[in-house]
Amino acid sequence: MQILKKFADSKSAKIGIIVALGLSGIVLGYQQYDKARKSSIIVTQCPPVTQNEFGQNRFLTQAGAIQRWSQIVQGSISYKVDLLLKKGESYSGLVALDFEAKHILTDLYVDFRGKKVVSLYVNGNKINNLEWNGLFIKVPKEYLSTSQKNRVNIQFDQNYAKDGCGLHGFIDKDGKQYLYSQCESYFTNRFFPCMDQPDLKAQLRFTAICPKEWVVISNENAEQNGQFNEAQAINIIKTYQPQEFVENQIQNLENSNQYNFWVFGGTKILPTYLFALVAGEYWSIKYQGEEGDIPQTIYCRESLKQHMMGIKDFVFEVTKKSMKFYENFFGVKYQFNKYDSVFVTEYNWGAMENPGCVTINDAYVFKEKKPATTYTQFAILITHEMAHHWFGDYVTMKWWNDLWLNESYAEFISHFCLENIQIESIKLSNIPVMFNQRKGWGYREDQMVTTHPIAGDVINTEVAENIFDGITYSKGASVMKQLMCIMGAAKFGEACGNYFRKFEWKNAVLQDLIDHLQEKFDNQEFTLSQWKQQWIETAGMNEIEPQWDQTDRTHQAKLNIYQRPALSQFPTLRVHKIKIGLFHDNGIDSIDAVLKATEENVITYDGSKGYRAILLNYEDQTFVKVFLDQESTKYFSQNLQTINDILTRNQIYRAFFDSVRDGKICSEEYVDFLLAQLPRENSDEILNSQLVYLQQSIESMTPRKYKEVLGKRVFAFLVEQLIKISKDPQSENRLMLLRNNLTVFAYDKICIDELLTWFQDQNQVLSQIECTKDNKWAIVKLIYGSQHYDQNPDLKQELLQKMLQLDNSDTAIKAQLKCQALNANEQERATLWQKFIDPNNKESVKLIAESMSGFNNERRYLSLEPYQDKFFDVIIQIFQTRSNDFSKTFYDNLFPITDDLASLCNKVEKLKAYIPQNLITLKIQVDKSLDQIKRQVKQFECFCNQAQLVIQQQLQENQA
Repeated sequence: MQILKKFADSKSAKIGIIVALGLSGIVLGYQQYDKARKSSIIVTQCPPVTQNEFGQNRFLTQAGAIQRWSQIVQGSISYKVDLLLKKGESYSGLVALDFEAKHILTDLYVDFRGKKVVSLYVNGNKINNLEWNGLFIKVPKEYLSTSQKNRVNIQFDQNYAKDGCGLHGFIDKDGKQYLYSQCESYFTNRFFPCMDQPDLKAQLRFTAICPKEWVVISNENAEQNGQFNEAQAINIIKTYQPQEFVENQIQNLENSNQYNFWVFGGTKILPTYLFALVAGEYWSIKYQGEEGDIPQTIYCRESLKQHMMGIKDFVFEVTKKSMKFYENFFGVKYQFNKYDSVFVTEYNWGAMENPGCVTINDAYVFKEKKPATTYTQFAILITHEMAHHWFGDYVTMKWWNDLWLNESYAEFISHFCLENIQIESIKLSNIPVMFNQRKGWGYREDQMVTTHPIAGDVINTEVAENIFDGITYSKGASVMKQLMCIMGAAKFGEACGNYFRKFEWKNAVLQDLIDHLQEKFDNQEFTLSQWKQQWIETAGMNEIEPQWDQTDRTHQAKLNIYQRPALSQFPTLRVHKIKIGLFHDNGIDSIDAVLKATEENVITYDGSKGYRAILLNYEDQTFVKVFLDQESTKYFSQNLQTINDILTRNQIYRAFFDSVRDGKICSEEYVDFLLAQLPRENSDEILNSQLVYLQQSIESMTPRKYKEVLGKRVFAFLVEQLIKISKDPQSENRLMLLRNNLTVFAYDKICIDELLTWFQDQNQVLSQIECTKDNKWAIVKLIYGSQHYDQNPDLKQELLQKMLQLDNSDTAIKAQLKCQALNANEQERATLWQKFIDPNNKESVKLIAESMSGFNNERRYLSLEPYQDKFFDVIIQIFQTRSNDFSKTFYDNLFPITDDLASLCNKVEKLKAYIPQNLITLKIQVDKSLDQIKRQVKQFECFCNQAQLVIQQQLQENQA
């Protein structure tokens, strides 16, 4: 869920713009929401606008969505979808769409991006001159009625998706086929024809004809399931589908005795993006709960059932306890009939909150024991999706500009939930620390030129695809946390419960939530309207920095706190409710403060206690970038391990990392600082995050020719620590963290050689450390990527074959593809490139990505240059002709790797000038790349000016 383009600041609580329909001067618009008025439609006289919002075929515009919403009576929509699901690459289906029309002044459009629209009927009339531009099917207005319910019937053919959007198909190594739908944000129309926008909520009823071996899962339980009987199926379907459709569907079915027929109950009133269907030879296990529990079932691929048995109790426990917590906190019961957790492969996201049929990335079906942080992230994911069954599924945003109402809230409340329930099956990590670390995603993206308001303008669905990012999730969650800190948890939960009851099964907008929170809000220092304008509707983040006199020992000492914008083009300053930590030799004191939205705030404190350091945003209550003053930096660097609180230490570590990222201290100094601190660090959560920061600082912030030296320092540190704890059973979690990072820092041949002997059970130093299957695959990839082993192809082939015998899962397929790309000669690389740009390539995007990551790999730096210009030659065409998910995969994996940042920057700037206006996603990707390149230039300059490695090299060169 990527990055959104820069938006203009929103200046009001309006939820839409007046949209001209070109209907004899009639204009329909959304009225502003406020306390005194409900949302309504008004009619005013304006000059007609002739633009057809459905004339292009790339996305649905917000204006088009408003137009279509104005044509339909809300609550009148229903779909009956009849699917013929076959093994192989394609399927077919019938759609019966029923609705009442408010007016028939314009044609209606139904969304479908698929293989073929076979036929269209409107109210029993066959439309012979069918118009479909590849995305929008025209329903002629002359066939519609306002006096009775309308029925639109569509017969269609479609291929199973290969990019995880729509109805995705996957064939496992054992030959079993698996399907799952992924419809958010704008992909239901790639599954079946529909009016695909969140405020046209509808009831859905599926039937499915599929192979006997398959199980079918949807939002509701199946009412019928058994051997396909033609007469029975026809009797059901013919009541709402044209005879021609029914006959065609049956004729497409061969060997009907090999199929079953499934009929599902009608769903609750849902937005289209929550419609779900899963089919295939899924293995399942039911939860043996107590009377009154919501039924739970876990599904996964047959090949994963052994591994699922190891985590099933954990999944069931977190699911049940989080459901009970939300019911009690909101005072609103779970509204759906079941809760299936369906683990699916080649998934683009972590999970999806389809009510009653939650799909989860089966990377969470762990094949090896993992560190506590990994299980905690999994628990957060489960509680996040559970929260959506209130925020999103029960009450839905009206349009994608309020996506944050779903994601920000779920991101925040999932952590809050885990702080307040006790998970017994697996020990979890410190939740506040995990939340603070997750904020790093938001901090990073909010400092880029591509930042945007939490709730900003979303002019079309392609913009919507790009706001599933650190702003919507991480920053939005931090803002919600701050608001609850201000209101208090009880009042916050009560207000949310009232909001759910008011808008049950309906759509809502930002102001609706604000109104309900305001009823419980009694803070006198600012209003929620001010808070909303500052935090939700304006882009950019703030930085705060202390200035104080450590020698001032008076009782009325002054602390000046300076606030500024992180980016000058987003100048908004904000109100921040924070705590200030004051550190002395015997502990920490804290004072509460509310920083005004001004450049300077003055706080009085008791200087007689002889404080040594100050930390702003102590206890992490607001979303802000914190700088350390010089005295505090010196104190913390020397006394970090005397601070007992894990969250506080984590915040200080973050501040040090920000200095590297900002190009203020070089990565070498940072690496040496951490390697001195981490042996004394007793928190595994912090160790985990600092290993990630170490990886980033070497990989992205260090010139290439110095990476081997810094990597070797970290590698030696990891080995030393592993030996120290290898015989301590209490250190198993830490051992996994250290062990699994060995391959990350193995940049030079000596380190790789040491890992190879570990793989071969010949390493005396690491003999007590298990080399797991995942470790072995990582080592094989390292050897295939290293030029030093090119002269020993037999060794590489031997290692690969050994792993393929050891691992017969789809993991092995992905690893083999990457190794082949890493090992490719010039001719093979040319063949791979043609495969990447071939629009007829039927390989899944996830498998292609493995080949791409091996093809464009820094460890094969000398072979990359010939394809830099080719990337820029084809990238616009890729985005014009391929799906966004494939195009982003192509861009992310094949973007040029080079030391010549100036030349790269020039090429990207030139590309930017030629990007067509409608390629929104490519523009965002390019803006993001330019931001990263310019930041990297600053980091490299800092390294060259400060690093001892550079100074020593210069001295040696001068002496020579």
